[in-house]
Amino acid sequence: MGMHRKRSITGQQREFVRYHVAERHNPTKAARLAGYAYPKQAAYQLTRNPAILPLMREARQTLYQGELVNLAGCTLRQIMLDPDAPASAKVSAARAALELAGDLGKDADTNLSSKNPAEMTPEELGCMIDQWETERSQFEREKTQANA
Repeated sequence: MGMHRKRSITGQQREFVRYHVAERHNPTKAARLAGYAYPKQAAYQLTRNPAILPLMREARQTLYQGELVNLAGCTLRQIMLDPDAPASAKVSAARAALELAGDLGKDADTNLSSKNPAEMTPEELGCMIDQWETERSQFEREKTQANA
């Protein structure tokens, strides 16, 4: 019965993950920037290291839930507000925003969730947008209170 020793992650390995995930460098360049003497070999080993893989997944998840979510929200907003955007693009952006907010789709609480936004009346869309804005305001207040 062999004992398994949990290895700690070094600062250099953390730097590799940061360069590779957050700064979006390829593995070899990330290893070079992190200070590895043989970056190509180090990149190969690091990208297969069972101690590093969860760290890389966590870094990606942080990136996706933070920066990319904000970027996606801004992109959807720009499409919806763009006077030159086709109506179909605006409807698709609105639908995506409502789905992300949980007001549309399988997780939504209302009967409107099964309707395509293009099939909704202005009143129905208005209700959904009002509800969404209320929830956004509540979220912003909670966020502000948490940061205070």
